[in-house]
Amino acid sequence: MNLSWIDWAMVVVAIVGIRLVSMSTRTHMKGVADFLSGNRCAGRYLLSISGQMGSTGVISVVAMFQMYYAAGFTGVWWGMLMIMVPVVISLTGWVFYRFRETRALTMAQFLEMRYSRRFRVTSGILCFISGMLNFGIFPAVAAHFFIYYLGLPEYFHIPGISLAISTFATIMIADLGLALAFVLMGGQISVMVTECAQGIVCCIAFVVVSAYCLLHFNWGSITSALSMAQVDASMIHPFHTSKTSDFNAWFFIIGVIGAFYGYMSWQGSQGFFCSARSPHEQKMGNIIGAWREMPKTLMILILPMIAYMVLHLPEFSAKAVIINEAVKHISNPAIQDQMRVPITLAHVLPVGIKGLLAVIMIFFSFTCHDTYMHSWGSIFVQDVLLPLRKKPLEPEEHIAWLRRSIVGVAVFSFIFSLIYPQSQKILMFMAITGTLWLGGSGAAIVGGLYWKKGTTAGAYIALAVGAIVGVFGLIYPQIYQSQFHKAFPINSQWLSLIAMVIATLAYVVVSLYTCRGSAFEIEKILNRGRHAQTGGALIVNKTSFWQRLIGITEEFSKGDRMMAITLVIWNLGWFAFFLTVTIMNLIKPFGNVWWSALWHTYVWMYLLISIPSTVWFTVGGIKDIKALFYLLENTERDHSDDGTVGVRAESEKVAELEQI
Repeated sequence: MNLSWIDWAMVVVAIVGIRLVSMSTRTHMKGVADFLSGNRCAGRYLLSISGQMGSTGVISVVAMFQMYYAAGFTGVWWGMLMIMVPVVISLTGWVFYRFRETRALTMAQFLEMRYSRRFRVTSGILCFISGMLNFGIFPAVAAHFFIYYLGLPEYFHIPGISLAISTFATIMIADLGLALAFVLMGGQISVMVTECAQGIVCCIAFVVVSAYCLLHFNWGSITSALSMAQVDASMIHPFHTSKTSDFNAWFFIIGVIGAFYGYMSWQGSQGFFCSARSPHEQKMGNIIGAWREMPKTLMILILPMIAYMVLHLPEFSAKAVIINEAVKHISNPAIQDQMRVPITLAHVLPVGIKGLLAVIMIFFSFTCHDTYMHSWGSIFVQDVLLPLRKKPLEPEEHIAWLRRSIVGVAVFSFIFSLIYPQSQKILMFMAITGTLWLGGSGAAIVGGLYWKKGTTAGAYIALAVGAIVGVFGLIYPQIYQSQFHKAFPINSQWLSLIAMVIATLAYVVVSLYTCRGSAFEIEKILNRGRHAQTGGALIVNKTSFWQRLIGITEEFSKGDRMMAITLVIWNLGWFAFFLTVTIMNLIKPFGNVWWSALWHTYVWMYLLISIPSTVWFTVGGIKDIKALFYLLENTERDHSDDGTVGVRAESEKVAELEQI
């Protein structure tokens, strides 16, 4: 085994501690809205910390390890194309603000409100299938990480039993079992509270691990190793990357387009979309989230660089031989590629730091798996089962079905992980399985929230286009490779762009053709104007033009405005720097020395900002957990708030007529 008793003690304490935290949520879950959305009582820090933990799993970290090991710091540079995306989305409230105004508990509930119940069921089925396939390899990647990072054998024996037991299957059962225990106890309440607690611990660990790496490993050695990359596949100079496959500039350009097109379309963490106390609190959670991302981003960036250095510099050749031998023992080439960085870290990091990284990854596994199981399980019940029923479920029965569905998601992911042979990079697998749903859903969601002429027929054709491209991307590249013995020339990222473009055009054309009579009254489902629940009074935004330009409204306190303006200045400054340096390099390219100095400054700046950010979010997260418990204890439950659209009212009306 690769861990010492000190490292194992840290792991055990972390697991026991988070289990105790989860048990504190048991008495607060009293209704369907609690199970699905925490009864919409979450504050900004709770949302930010738990939401970001829930959307980051072991699979996400391993995927980023793959990307940075292949592309180096050039991935950071081209990733700056996306730096303004969260600012624009957070401050304008793009999609999420309007969605939160609808008070829908799931995205498909909104789609029923906007289009039709049949469309809700269709979209719910497609979203569920896409999500289940996407989630299918999550437990497998996590189990592989723990086996190779911890140095566990492939099989083990229990004394007195001759049968060899698979370590891979056992770890998946333990991992999914603990995540299930969290989510089944209190639904979204347990998910948010446990993930916030884990996020606070992880944020501190991010800083410690990153600080150790930057202080212990020589920066000159790191850049020397990165400089050994082949010509035109540089890992330091972003303008010398013409031969970099998959993770080049186009990968990130398409990512920017997809970030706007598909924002909130992916439902893997949909419970967080409707858990905020108000739309403004949701917006502030997104705004402050940019600062909390820094410690995690830094650690995930620096660790694969160290692995690359160890495997390429002569002074580490003895360790490299041992590491490469361990990698060669993995039969599947795709898993070899995934596990190269984790195996290297297991042989390089010291006692204590190795244990911290193990705790981080265990927490990532729990938080991601319980979030995804909650989301896909809820979507099946809310968006497939309930709309097909003629009668609503009583609250206790409703929660029971949610729990059964969540268990079903866990069982499927376990079986899929056991039998599916992975054959491509993780991010590419996620891109194409996601395209089944994301390819067309973005057009239906954005069009439904912002365009009054969008029709149900247009939404159907958009979904169909995305699904067709997604199925093509899953099947045909495998056929192509078997016939021509080379990779399909269009990767999954490009296929996702093709799906988005065709689906959008189809939505617009079909909607214009089928839109007859009066256009849809969007303000009604947004509860605005004369439909507002507060009596219909319009809120007049009296802020200055420049504040309105960046999305600041009268809901913002002085502190909120300061945080929003600071975020805009920070990200806008980096984007301006990106554009300036890009233009200068097109005229006269900078050398590797300049780029190395830039990346050195970049990582240290992130570390210095991460320290106060960690303190800030720790205090805010603890306060929001206390506030959540107080609100849940003192808020009256509305049992008709169960994610259905008119089902209960229609059922009660039928019952009254039958009595007459």
